Amino acid sequence: MLEYRTLDPLRVRIETHLRHSDHDDDVDAAVLAAVGHTATDAVLDVGCGTGAFLRRLATSGGPLSAIPSANPRATVKAAGVDTSPAAVAALDGLPGVEVRLGDAAALPWPDGTFDVVTARHMLYHVGEPVEAIREARRVLRPGGRFAAVVNIRDAYPRIHGLIRDAVAAHGFDPGVYTVPVHGDNLPGLVAAVFGETRVERHDNALVFHEPAPLVAYAVSMLTGFGVSDDDPARPAVVARIAAEAARWFDGGGTVRDPKGYVIVTGW
Repeated sequence: MLEYRTLDPLRVRIETHLRHSDHDDDVDAAVLAAVGHTATDAVLDVGCGTGAFLRRLATSGGPLSAIPSANPRATVKAAGVDTSPAAVAALDGLPGVEVRLGDAAALPWPDGTFDVVTARHMLYHVGEPVEAIREARRVLRPGGRFAAVVNIRDAYPRIHGLIRDAVAAHGFDPGVYTVPVHGDNLPGLVAAVFGETRVERHDNALVFHEPAPLVAYAVSMLTGFGVSDDDPARPAVVARIAAEAARWFDGGGTVRDPKGYVIVTGW
């Protein structure tokens, strides 16, 4: 996927949420709590991205889980899968973790391998989300738990509007960026596969006191809006975003953009 050819934009977004959220919110801890994670659980993270979640699991203590490994001499505590070679490389050599290049709709593990499967902020990028959820269920052991996380439907309205205006002004189709899976429809998708579900909603906001971090966040999303890193028009799009963001802060003050996410668990 072009958007994740490099993980740098994803890292910018993660760092922005850590530094500029209205209140602290440990999404990964909320996910682990939602599935009732224990140190002995065999965990698969689908769409593992930068690997921070798996690093957390690998250092959480407790006995190692029995997960089949491509390396018969490896002892694996947690596993991940991603379509991005950069994501796989980011975790290469981490003790207790095995990450494979693969598709969420065709997971490279046998039936009944894991106690917990997580899909954190990745179902937006899957062509058939229900197929990915079915695959998650396939690799769960009896009594296993699944958790998916997605944004609420109308998250980041100001920033998304800023980007849409900038890309449209330079001839790009702002409608290319869509969010097919969101907090409104995820519960039904998970229920279609698991039947039994639970939904948690967490509301928050991004709060900026100066333009620079807001601009960096917006620019990190441009590939998703069809503006690639090497597009000749990209500098002009970035300049327009920066100029408009600077106007938002004329006279000081803050910019607040609502956000939130839901965690849907199935078992």
